[in-house]
Amino acid sequence: GIATAVCPATERDHARRASASVRVKEQAAWIDDPLPEEVASWLSGRDWRRVTESAGHAALWCSGPNEVLQPRIIEASDYALRMSDLLTSLAVWSGSTPDAVAQEMVTQGSDVAEWRAVGLHERAISLPLEDGLTLIQSVRNALVAAANSTMQRRAYFGHSTLKIARLHARSVHMGQTRRGSYIVPIISRIPGALEPVSDVDRLSLEVRAQPFERRVMAQLAESLAAIREMAVDSSQEPTQRQLNDSVAQGVSHELCAAVAGALEAEAVSELDVSFSWAERIGGHPGVRSLTLPKQAGPVIGRMAEKLRGSDVVGEQALVGLVRSHRREPDEDDGWVYLRATIGDKLKTVGLPVTSEQLHEALMAADEKRPVHVRGRLSRAVGGAWRFDSVSDFGLAGDRLFT
Repeated sequence: GIATAVCPATERDHARRASASVRVKEQAAWIDDPLPEEVASWLSGRDWRRVTESAGHAALWCSGPNEVLQPRIIEASDYALRMSDLLTSLAVWSGSTPDAVAQEMVTQGSDVAEWRAVGLHERAISLPLEDGLTLIQSVRNALVAAANSTMQRRAYFGHSTLKIARLHARSVHMGQTRRGSYIVPIISRIPGALEPVSDVDRLSLEVRAQPFERRVMAQLAESLAAIREMAVDSSQEPTQRQLNDSVAQGVSHELCAAVAGALEAEAVSELDVSFSWAERIGGHPGVRSLTLPKQAGPVIGRMAEKLRGSDVVGEQALVGLVRSHRREPDEDDGWVYLRATIGDKLKTVGLPVTSEQLHEALMAADEKRPVHVRGRLSRAVGGAWRFDSVSDFGLAGDRLFT
């Protein structure tokens, strides 16, 4: 078996899965039953054609001489049996296994990060309870740290953990273990990833600003890669200045402490983290896998201590639409206010701009074109989001922004 951490896109999805009376036995232990829309997306993407379509009923799909019946009511008493038949038939025709087919259905629109703690003894079939708890808590802490850094690049969050980061981690579920290792996969579904491209307004702000779920996973990958570069690849420990610079990459006290904590477990010899990215959405980092050996634990622990209590805020980028501006009559410079995605909501963000940047912002507003900004983002307690400083500003172009 495998330990499972699942981040559903919505509470509705979680409730629908919980209502199923029986799980599909043939599926991999770390994969939830595919949602009906995930099954339909997988079939349509592989040249299957839906023959019958009636709301609330099973759907008949055809591909050449082959036919399959897709169950669509999770609460139905025979749903698990029907899904098992579907996966088995598709596995036979595709030369795969029911497990692999189910995994493809779920992950086509999901980002997955597998945390694998390699045991000191290859033949071990169990993990000490204390070490297992340490690993699980470390994965949760790392996920919260990445979500925090997605919102704001800070060296130290302390008790200022953002609510959206805590909510993002509360949907994590656990499963079992595997011989010689302990794996905690984090499966993060990306809202809208299964929608047909023709149905997406590519000019909309929501498309240009990637979903929060993707940005958190991308942040986690980039931050872990930065930690490895400083603690493993480098011939000497990072200086305080190098650590401060890494805050812009999402490195924080909390993330370093989480990784160091996992490596401190007595039964763990190394920590492997692998990433697979949803095939239906682009714009992900190039990180696929990385390894953090046990001997890097003390170095990462000292990195965490150096960042503890630090007030360093790193630069980050946003993309948004210009909504308004302000400039005093006797001043050349001014302020621009954007509507931009922070977390999973649109917020108003203020930023100081030069006269040239203000002119460019007004042109973008007239043409209804998005702009991008990079700088140090902050937020006063109970106040609005604002950039304290701006290092780059201009038209956003057509690429996706993280």
